[in-house]
Amino acid sequence: MRKGLLALLAAAALTAAASASDAKTLRVSAPAPINDIDPHGSNSVVRDTIMAGRQIYDSLIEFKDGEPQGRLATQWQQVDAKTWRFTLRDGVTFHDGTTLDAADVKASLERLAKAKGGLARLWTQLDTIETPDAKTVVVKLKEPVGPFLRNVALLQIAPSEAIAATKGEYGASVRLPGSGAFAIENFEPGQSLTLKANPNYWGGAPKIDGIRFQTIPELTGRVTALLNDEIDVTWGVPDDQIPALQSNSDVTVNIVPSVVYYYNWFNGSRGPFKDARVRRALWHAVDVKQVVADLLPLTGSLGKAPIAETVFGYAPQQPYSYDPELAKKLLAEAGYPQGFTAELKYSQNFGASVDQMALAFVSYWDKIGVKVTPMQQEHAVWTAALRDLNWDMVLATNPSYTEDADYTIGRLYLSENNENGYANPELDKILLEARRESDQSKRKELYAKAIQIIWNDAVGIFPSEAKAVYVYRSTVSGIQLAPTMAPRFRDVEIK
Repeated sequence: MRKGLLALLAAAALTAAASASDAKTLRVSAPAPINDIDPHGSNSVVRDTIMAGRQIYDSLIEFKDGEPQGRLATQWQQVDAKTWRFTLRDGVTFHDGTTLDAADVKASLERLAKAKGGLARLWTQLDTIETPDAKTVVVKLKEPVGPFLRNVALLQIAPSEAIAATKGEYGASVRLPGSGAFAIENFEPGQSLTLKANPNYWGGAPKIDGIRFQTIPELTGRVTALLNDEIDVTWGVPDDQIPALQSNSDVTVNIVPSVVYYYNWFNGSRGPFKDARVRRALWHAVDVKQVVADLLPLTGSLGKAPIAETVFGYAPQQPYSYDPELAKKLLAEAGYPQGFTAELKYSQNFGASVDQMALAFVSYWDKIGVKVTPMQQEHAVWTAALRDLNWDMVLATNPSYTEDADYTIGRLYLSENNENGYANPELDKILLEARRESDQSKRKELYAKAIQIIWNDAVGIFPSEAKAVYVYRSTVSGIQLAPTMAPRFRDVEIK
């Protein structure tokens, strides 16, 4: 009897070992650590929090090829200019076993809207949320919100009971269950996140057993780990690394358009930069096309707007010509025939390309008599200076995570927000009208006008759009390569 029991235990152990050896866990190392997985807190706007949330949670809708697709909602309707109704999907359960109903959507949206910072800024016009029955949610707004559905696509839903249990707490210590393809198994902020497959996922059980996100701080370390089969997926690879990876048959390199763009803002409230002629002069002084070709031959494309082409509302403009003589003429007309001195600040977090771009711009400006001191700063120092308008010029990259112009143009160039010292009453009027307009074709027309004003006034130089570079083992397929650089892994297969 005892021998039989031992044999059974041994067989079970062998079966467990075989199962473990056959396990297919996707190993991911993103360019930045995952510090917080609270989908509603102050970090809900951070790319890596959004990326983690896309595996754990579901939204009511998501966008594909620019069109809304149903997720937890099967139907949605704009009842009037300030009211939207959603019908929820049947048969959805959360990782804690509770069933999705309207109370969960109400609790999730209210929690997000009450947060300080993060995506809460998208919900300043929220009025009330009604739940006439378990499958219906009615959202009422204080005024019309043009990008409403785009904002809804970033709302991750959690159970109302679990939200109540947080007692108003937000942040990295919060562990809310979701209804997504993967459930939280273990999270060490800044170090690793381990997710396990949700066998009861309403969209069908995942084809992998789970995902492990691990932090590898250095790019060279991530690339080495990928080539040594220690991780399966990474992204954010710069131009100089791409050719060698493309020639390696063990990995796949996929380069796709992104929502990220480069910008060099001028402080419109300070000194020479109050004058649009000075701002235009500095743009004409730089051979932007050559800079982009030299620094970003694979991951950049010449900028033609203050947002990326992938973003709703994009309207291409005529690039500024490289014309040093015109630049000098404009400076003289503005009262600076001998040029002037200034500083250009940028963060070390933006990487080598931004550093090199800053040095290239400074070199070009020197040729027209404008002496600019490049100042690379720690990110926290740079961010504080940016917020306080303590700068002449800043160079950075910026994403549009909602994939809508309101998120960037509507927020960054509205004078009441005072993000860059620039103010234009005509632009303010257009941006507010676009934010309140429900007709999406009219919104496009309004953003085309806004972009033209920003471009012609040279509020900044917008040298390039950025492309997202994903690199993964050739055994992996089914990654949804998001332009936001926050991919989804629910359809992944590993051979």
